[in-house]
Amino acid sequence: MIILKNDRLTVKISELGAELRSVIDNESNYEFMWQGDKRYWNGTAPVLFPIVGELKNNQYQYQGKTYELPRHGFARRMTFQTQAVTDNSATFYLKSNEETLKVYPFEFSFQITYILFEDKVSVSYEVLNPATDQVLYYSVGGHPAFNVSHHRPKTGQPEFVDVSYTFEPAGSYLNIPLVNGSADLNKAKYINVNNNPILHKTFKRDAQIFLLAKDTKVVLNDPNNEVKITMNPNQLNLVGIWSSYPKKGGFVCIEPWAGLADTTNSTGELTEKYAINQLNPGSIKTHDYTLTFEKGIC
Repeated sequence: MIILKNDRLTVKISELGAELRSVIDNESNYEFMWQGDKRYWNGTAPVLFPIVGELKNNQYQYQGKTYELPRHGFARRMTFQTQAVTDNSATFYLKSNEETLKVYPFEFSFQITYILFEDKVSVSYEVLNPATDQVLYYSVGGHPAFNVSHHRPKTGQPEFVDVSYTFEPAGSYLNIPLVNGSADLNKAKYINVNNNPILHKTFKRDAQIFLLAKDTKVVLNDPNNEVKITMNPNQLNLVGIWSSYPKKGGFVCIEPWAGLADTTNSTGELTEKYAINQLNPGSIKTHDYTLTFEKGIC
């Protein structure tokens, strides 16, 4: 486990999946990150690569062959190599190998860098295509889960307590529903996002997915805990807001994505996949987001 620390936050990152595992407010000892619970959801902040979401039947086609990939890809289950560590930064990398090529026939180098500064943690995904004659098709994203106020009565149903999300700037954003794990673009519609309350039933039909405008910030508000978490994405133009349902855990995920699950009318052909990224031979692309953690706000 790699530990980064400054006067405001203490951050822990696991080499398994290069996953952010803990962000603690030093003054109050408050843990911002969900620590995983197999009764609800056992993750904390898995990295999604080389796909985001589900493929139909967990399969895709490329150059006449059929391959299988699990939901959100394989990176979260692989041990990354540690490239560099300082008091306030850590860089990890994963490269294609014989095992990845069996399910994902592309050479790649995938680097993740975490930087801690003041009350912020920046997360950068750098994807390199080392091939000389093949385009790299990929999706990438984050899945950070945050502790939020949650009431578990002795009788009755658990529920979030005054938790909400908003976008800055507030306004109308394209909402893309999921149907059995597939994105239904035909039913996508613009809805107003302005301090929207979060209840467990919010996720009855899976994650709330939005197409983001450039420079949009996503804010998770938890006034009962005096907590505000702001995500500022760059080159990650979709966001999923999710918690477990019907199991009712005390967490909410704010997930920045460059990519999306297969659509309801997907052909299964990887090169035709909606929102897939294409990286030319010898090219590099960076996607990143910054999390700002505020505790003790009014």
